[in-house]
Amino acid sequence: MARALAMQLIQRGLGHEEPIGILATHGSHQVIAQLAIIYMGGTCVPLDPDRPQSDTQTQLQVAGVKNMVVDDAFQHRHLPVTKIPLLQSPDGGHTAGNAAALPLETKADFRSHILFTSGTTGTPKAVEILARGIVRLARDPVYGPRSSDIVGHLSNPCFDLSLMDIWASLLNGSTIAALDRREALLPKSLDRMLKENHVTYLLMPTAVFHIAAPVCPTAFSECHTVVIGGESPDLKACEMVLNSDGPPTRLINGYGPTECSVLALVHVITSKDTARGYLPIGKPLNETCALVLNESYDPVTGQEKGELFLGGQGLARGYLNDPDATAKAFLHVGQPESNGKTVRMFRTRDSVYSDATGNIVWLGRNDRVVKVKGGYRVNLDAIETELLSTDLVHAAVAMKIIPPGAKSSILVACVALTSSHSDSSSLLALIRSRLPSYMVPQIVSFDTLPLTPNGKVDKRAATRLLMDMLQEATHIDNEPDPDMYTQTERALKKLWLQSLHVVPRASIHPGADFFTLGATSLEVAVLISGIHQVFRVMLSAHTIYKVPRLGDLATCIDGMVAAGSTRDNEATTQALLADASQWRQVSIPTTPPVNWLDKDEGNVFLTGATGFVGAHLLVDLLRCPQVRSVCCLVRSDSQASARKKMGRNLEKYHLEHLATEFESKIKILLGDFSKPRLGLSEPAFLALAESTSVVFHLGAQINYNEPYLANRAANMTGVLNMIRLAVASRPKALHYASSMAAFGPTGLLADKVEELTEDAPLQPYLDTTVAYETGYGQSQWVSDEMLCQLMKRGFPAAVYRMGAVVCNSRDGVGNPDDFLSRLTADCFRLGIYPHLPDQRKEMIPVDYVAPAMRMMAMSNKNLGKVYHLTPGVRENISVNEYFRIAQQHTGIALSALAYGDWVHALLQADKSGVELGLKPLFPMLMEKVKNGRTRWELYEGMAMFNNDKTVAALKTSEHFQSLRPAPINPKDLHAYFDNILSRG
Repeated sequence: MARALAMQLIQRGLGHEEPIGILATHGSHQVIAQLAIIYMGGTCVPLDPDRPQSDTQTQLQVAGVKNMVVDDAFQHRHLPVTKIPLLQSPDGGHTAGNAAALPLETKADFRSHILFTSGTTGTPKAVEILARGIVRLARDPVYGPRSSDIVGHLSNPCFDLSLMDIWASLLNGSTIAALDRREALLPKSLDRMLKENHVTYLLMPTAVFHIAAPVCPTAFSECHTVVIGGESPDLKACEMVLNSDGPPTRLINGYGPTECSVLALVHVITSKDTARGYLPIGKPLNETCALVLNESYDPVTGQEKGELFLGGQGLARGYLNDPDATAKAFLHVGQPESNGKTVRMFRTRDSVYSDATGNIVWLGRNDRVVKVKGGYRVNLDAIETELLSTDLVHAAVAMKIIPPGAKSSILVACVALTSSHSDSSSLLALIRSRLPSYMVPQIVSFDTLPLTPNGKVDKRAATRLLMDMLQEATHIDNEPDPDMYTQTERALKKLWLQSLHVVPRASIHPGADFFTLGATSLEVAVLISGIHQVFRVMLSAHTIYKVPRLGDLATCIDGMVAAGSTRDNEATTQALLADASQWRQVSIPTTPPVNWLDKDEGNVFLTGATGFVGAHLLVDLLRCPQVRSVCCLVRSDSQASARKKMGRNLEKYHLEHLATEFESKIKILLGDFSKPRLGLSEPAFLALAESTSVVFHLGAQINYNEPYLANRAANMTGVLNMIRLAVASRPKALHYASSMAAFGPTGLLADKVEELTEDAPLQPYLDTTVAYETGYGQSQWVSDEMLCQLMKRGFPAAVYRMGAVVCNSRDGVGNPDDFLSRLTADCFRLGIYPHLPDQRKEMIPVDYVAPAMRMMAMSNKNLGKVYHLTPGVRENISVNEYFRIAQQHTGIALSALAYGDWVHALLQADKSGVELGLKPLFPMLMEKVKNGRTRWELYEGMAMFNNDKTVAALKTSEHFQSLRPAPINPKDLHAYFDNILSRG
């Protein structure tokens, strides 16, 4: 039949590489049509019957198709081409004899197919697939189908995976079993089809695999090989299939863009992948090469990340009639050790790295990186990967949108939940524990998400679906039950909708909780501003956290309006005193702590490794030869997500290559220092206490808006739990990272203090200064005071009060989440800064802090003391001097504004749609707490911090000469400013 159709095409005058469209039903008709076109030397252009007519016409035009093979089902289609019936016999008396000469001989670079890829712009590009690329797949001795295989033909013929279904099977003599693509979306139906057809080899789109795995993980029990392709598969879904009663013999992650003929890299998925928490895309297939290159097109070294370039026999000819796009995508790059020779390669625009085993690991699309509030660059693929790994969703699309009526953008994720037992609140709570706050999207759940004809989640259609839903929800005038709301509740509900954007209207009712619905400190700032505009009262962030339910908050506002009060002044002094006295519960050890540097010791327990200073201390400890292991406490739900969390953090600070050198020393313990026994069982906690040689506690919750009670569990209780760990089983030294915030704004003291020594008591500052600190600063006072009281009584601890840790002086990389980074970036963006006379920041570089802390901790003689990790007296930099240095180095014109005018300028910029990193901190910057001044203004005239004991202790270290000076200098700041500007 294929030969007969081929002869008919020849008789119509169609010849070499003539693009011939195919519009036929899935299965044998499609296979026959493709065979016929290849037999006569033409080019197959498979078309999707389900696509809109306009899309099909565009593809026909782009590919230059004038003739199209159709079967009976599509004869009626009105398209601007000559239609050739699939089953019509050709004319002529010598058909049989002529057909015997088929297939016509072609060369390896013969164009066999034209397939379409939309890229990132939506404009269809016609990819010219060459025969050698397909033959390469069939010849692969490991991953190609065997002659004995029954290959499940599931993929849409327009999708490049179908080339493997059809042509690798035909070339190897395999049997093709056509499967119903719509039925395959139902897990039980897929299971039935695979078993009824005895399928042994299956290539399937990732989206279909994600739907099937949770519901019917044994669907692939009779398969020898299952290849998942199109998108990165979720580890949880893979684990479900591998651990089921009927896993396939091989489960393979297949990677390859259409431009490289279906597959380029493959990786056999095993339980080792699920244990280590990431899934490689593997190593190159037969006659394929892969390079990881930097921005200069030079190979990266080690495990550095770069862009993936692919070459070899699978490369397409290019994009039909689009030389500019072809030239940008297919480049000639130098091969390693090739003496300057270049080779043609495809630029994938995928960010990858090579792991220790030589496997390539996919990180995300470079063209799916978006900029969010605060100037952070976020990879949407990374968000989707985390959402899928929760096992609560089987499809996810992350996007950056501007909701209807809003002036600034937000991150949103549309998800399809795995079951009715899953809910958006649980998903949000889980994702918050895994991702940095700036990467956490607002969640919108749908029953299903739209798929493309190729079986991938249709990101554009999902975006349209969301925007349509938001447009419909912009008005709340037609409230279903207006009597259930008071006037204040209705007005407040409108503000909640404006703050939360994507939360369904029905979810906001008098009993709804602002934070359960997805609010963060950013939404708190937006809400406080809205409440002030509508009700003319100024709430503190404390009130929002304390009264998060709509009805309760409305009642609170009504009370404030009636009383004419504009501030919430709950006293916390008694609570701070009571908590600080909890040291009395602790039994002081009667024997000295172990020497953690002894030959049989060296097991470090570290918290805060997913933070800025903690990451640098981790690397510093790993380099120490006496350290055998560093056990990092990470709050997460699985080892896999915890490792990702740590990996992302190390990468964020350019430390990943340093940590990799000592990867075998790193242990990860899932837990939470705010919970009893760190969230561990009693036996597990005691085993940890017995094996640990020393404790470094750097973990803390830092939020300048939240009140003390919101910081209490993580900070005060966290320190108390670390104290208990240090004395459990056997005494161990505890090294605690505190902050200068423990003293509060000391300029408020009636009797001015010029210098604060390291042994100065904290108690006198509670009523006079700490009462006006943030909740975070108050929690530092409690924790610091608790340890100081214990150390007086012989407890083996040391407290390290840190100034403003700015950056690593070697490359200028700082913490983009901290106050100084946000402040600096926004001031650069707006060309203004606050004029704050007699204000200083105790600025120090992290490459001083981490080694200094480790050096002092190496001798137990340094226990029982407080150390100030600050510049020396009169070696610090004032706020105004800081901005003078910034202006001089960057050339950015910065105007000094009075503090109130500066805040007003921030608010105006925000209203105009400028995305500001400081926006979540607006409540702290605006709230007046004493004598008409805000907390930051109260820091005028601060005492200086004496660090004599720190310097003396460091001088006893044998490595003291290698330690850089404590004060940050203009050169360090230049690198810091450059890094901030490089983030945009």
